[in-house]
Amino acid sequence: MTVIDGEAADPITGAEVVVADGRFSAIRPASDAPPEDGPVIDARGGYLVPGLWESHTHLSGFAYTKPENERAQYISQLLTDFLDTGVTRVVNLGGPLDTELAARAYRDQATDAAAGLFFAGPVFTGIGGWPTMGDPERAAIAYQTDNADVAYRQALELADQVDFIKCIYDGEPGAPDKLPFDALKAIAAAAHEKGKKVLMHVHQRADLEDAVAAGADGIEHAFHPQDPGSTAEARDVAALLAETNTYYCPTLVTWEQFARNGDAAYLQELVDDGIATPEDIPRITARPGYGRLFPRHSAEESRVRFDYAMRTLALMHDAGVKITAGSDVAILIPTPPLALLRELQLLAKAGLPLPAVLAAATRHSAEKIGQQATAPGTITVGSVADALLLDADPYADITHLTNRSHHIGTLRAGRPSWSEGGPAA
Repeated sequence: MTVIDGEAADPITGAEVVVADGRFSAIRPASDAPPEDGPVIDARGGYLVPGLWESHTHLSGFAYTKPENERAQYISQLLTDFLDTGVTRVVNLGGPLDTELAARAYRDQATDAAAGLFFAGPVFTGIGGWPTMGDPERAAIAYQTDNADVAYRQALELADQVDFIKCIYDGEPGAPDKLPFDALKAIAAAAHEKGKKVLMHVHQRADLEDAVAAGADGIEHAFHPQDPGSTAEARDVAALLAETNTYYCPTLVTWEQFARNGDAAYLQELVDDGIATPEDIPRITARPGYGRLFPRHSAEESRVRFDYAMRTLALMHDAGVKITAGSDVAILIPTPPLALLRELQLLAKAGLPLPAVLAAATRHSAEKIGQQATAPGTITVGSVADALLLDADPYADITHLTNRSHHIGTLRAGRPSWSEGGPAA
C-alpha cells in the first residue's frame, strides 16, 4: 500500500499502517509477519490518503425545509452521505444553535458511521444584514448587532458552545446591515480569548483587509475585484494572507453555480466531469431554485468572482497562501458531498498542484478551525485514524480523488468501510 500522509513528505510506498483505539499507532514498511493481535485489512495496491474535509457548508440550511423535529436526523443522514463520499469531517459555517446542538447529540447516540461535525452556530452580522435580510423567521441564524460591547459579550457566551465563530462582513461601509469594524474586532478578541478561531465572510478586497486587521483566522469566499482585468489586487491580497498566516477558502463552486444557474451546458459539464449523471439532470432542473437569481449576488458578479479566482488562485498558492476547500451550496450539484468533489476539481483546474489540492481538503481545513491537535487531517502517528482508500494515485490525476469509482472505502476513527477480503491488487 502507498500512504500519502497529507504532510509535505513524499508518498510512502510498501507501507503498513497500524491502528489502535481509533488512532494511527504506526506507519512502517510492510512485513510478511502476521500482526501480534487484531484484524488485518488487506489494502495492497491501494493509496491511503487522509479523510477529506468539507470546510464550508450549511447543513442546517439544507435541513431548513424539514419539520423541526426531523432536522437533527436529516443532518445525521447528510453526515453519513458525506462519509460515503470520502469526507470524514464536515465544518458547518452557521445555523441555528439548537439545531446544531441537536444534530451533535443525535450523532453521539447513533451507532452507524458518519463524518464528524464541527459548527459555528449563529453568525454575527449587522442589523438586517445577510443572511437574515430583516426576516424574523431567519433571526435564529444570526446575532444582529451594531454595538461592539454587546457583540463581545455575545461572542464570549457563544464560544463556549461552538467549535469556532463566524462573522459576515459584507455590505456598504457605514450601512446598518454591515457589521461595524469595532464590533468585528471585539468578536475576534472574544473568540481568541476563549481559544476559538474566527472565520470571516467578505465581499470586496477592502472587506478582506479589514477582516485580517480585525484578527480573522480564515477568509471565506473569493473576493470581488475592483479591476477584473488585473492580477494586482490578487497579488496584494496574497502577500497579506501569507504574511498573516490567514487561511483562504474561495468556494469556487459557489460562484460557478450562481453564475451558471439555468445553463443546460453547465449541467452537461457536471456530467462530463463525473459529478452528475444524466439521471440527475431532471431532478436538478425540478428544484425550486433552478434558473432563479440568488438574492445576494447577481450572475454577473458571480461570474467575475469565479473567473478572477480561477485566474489568480495559483499565484496565491505560489505566494504561500494556505487554501482550504469548501463548497457552501449545492443548488445545481446532485448532493452536498458531491459539491466538495466539484470544488476539488476546480482547485485543480485553477492550477493548484495536486498535493496542494489534497492539503486544501485535509490538513489546511483542520488547521483553519484549530483542530490540528485532535483531528489534524493527516496520516501521522497519534492522529485520529480518518482516511480514504483509493485504487489509483491521486497525485497523478485529480479524477482518482474526485471520481467515486476510484474510492475503495473510508477509515473513520479506525473503523473501515471495506471488507477484510479486499482490496488487494
